[in-house]
Amino acid sequence: MTVPVCTLIAGPNGAGKTTFALSFLPEVAGCRNFVNADMIAAGLSPLSPEREWLTASRLFLREIGQYIAAREDFAFETTLSGRTYLRLVRRLLADGWRVELYYLWLPSIEMSIERVAERVSHGGHDIPREAIVRRYPRSIFNLLNHYAPLCSATVCLDNSRENPEVIFVQDAEGRKIENSNLFKQLMSVKP
Repeated sequence: MTVPVCTLIAGPNGAGKTTFALSFLPEVAGCRNFVNADMIAAGLSPLSPEREWLTASRLFLREIGQYIAAREDFAFETTLSGRTYLRLVRRLLADGWRVELYYLWLPSIEMSIERVAERVSHGGHDIPREAIVRRYPRSIFNLLNHYAPLCSATVCLDNSRENPEVIFVQDAEGRKIENSNLFKQLMSVKP
């Protein structure tokens, strides 16, 4: 019996999670089930998705539950700014799943803000500046201290350039730093 895989695509606001997921998941990971609350909300109300956020959140959780019950591979995206999904990750691991985390890092809060503004200028959804500022350091802290040590495998990428660069990989055998300069910069962010 094959081991089902849950893939988390994570990173701060504006990191390019959805863009990365839409190419990486089907082409590299072979995953066809991507659950995205922002896309669900946009589908419910294309002109003002923020009005449908609560409904989209419920549908998001229901869809994840259906994939878990069917033991089908699936992926979802998150900023990791909270610890909400730790219980889910623990449950999946205890139930024999493999949980992979791909974290798309940006080197500054300012770049996060700029990327979100760029997305909005192309018709994408907005995130309040104060939420971006609050989430950015929490996201990195949770990556390093909670999610990376727990997941079956973690790949942290610098997604500030055209071609993402691996900063570190981590699995049950430990963390392997691929770019020490970027890793030092990542570690310098305080919650």
